Amino acid sequence: MIHLRIYIAGDNLSAAALENLRNVMGDDAKLEVVDVRGDPEIARENGVIAIPTLERISPGPRRRVIGDLNDPDALRRFIGI
Repeated sequence: MIHLRIYIAGDNLSAAALENLRNVMGDDAKLEVVDVRGDPEIARENGVIAIPTLERISPGPRRRVIGDLNDPDALRRFIGI
């Protein structure tokens, strides 16, 4: 199964990125949502430097995309679906 983690900041742009991601992935992936406003230390520990950051945890290798998550085709390619 595909395992993704998205780091957001709880603002409207992050909410839009999250909604777009959920629309693209459907039930094809597990998604963890990390709101860095509530837990900024986790962002530092994981080297997150910008929001939103989408990380594909598995299948490996780990990959990240930072910033604009509005292109559904680009998201599908990144996720691998």
